[in-house]
Amino acid sequence: MTTAWGPPAADDQFDSDRQTRRSGRSVCVFCSSAGGLPEVYHSAARDLGAELAGRGHRLVYGGGNVGLMGEVARSVHEHGGTVVGVIPKGLVDRELAYEPADELLVTGTMRERKAEMDARADAFVALPGGFGTLEELLEVLTLRQLRLHDRPIVLVNVAGYWDPFLAMVGDMVGQGFAPFGEGILFQVAKTAAEAVDLAEAGPAPIPGRAAEVEEAAVEDWTA
Repeated sequence: MTTAWGPPAADDQFDSDRQTRRSGRSVCVFCSSAGGLPEVYHSAARDLGAELAGRGHRLVYGGGNVGLMGEVARSVHEHGGTVVGVIPKGLVDRELAYEPADELLVTGTMRERKAEMDARADAFVALPGGFGTLEELLEVLTLRQLRLHDRPIVLVNVAGYWDPFLAMVGDMVGQGFAPFGEGILFQVAKTAAEAVDLAEAGPAPIPGRAAEVEEAAVEDWTA
């Protein structure tokens, strides 16, 4: 699926899809499924859900009913929005799926889950999370660095959670391990409202040789 900020396609169906996306985008949210987190993180997830629904955007996420995943999904529904969950069958079997989702897509593997989330996303927003959230975030950052997609990526820096990550990225760029970081590959927001503002604004241009972004086929990066 080509996104609203991706390269144009000739077929009429794409033009119709793009018009639909402009009025209500699909925002993929990466976040924790862990229980027992401090209230500040739960509050941020609820705020993000309310902000997405209030602006007419759809939530695409990992389909869980626990942790920050459950908070953001319930908040979207409480504010009249649409929830699209993508979850591996193994987690459904453990009764961890958000059954009220407007669309609940069950995949065979975690890799298929990520591919399906990506295929439905116009933008990516990362709330605080653990290894799974970090892995999902790094994958979309890498694909953007390689110009395999051109969609905005936003980190919601709740209570300074992402500060160590931002420092590491700064060191990577400073020492030459990565060409770009904050402000180019991704943006950082302090609040849910700012995060959605940045997602709506679209991605920052990547400096250097002009190159047309080519959306990666699902099978290209899940093999």
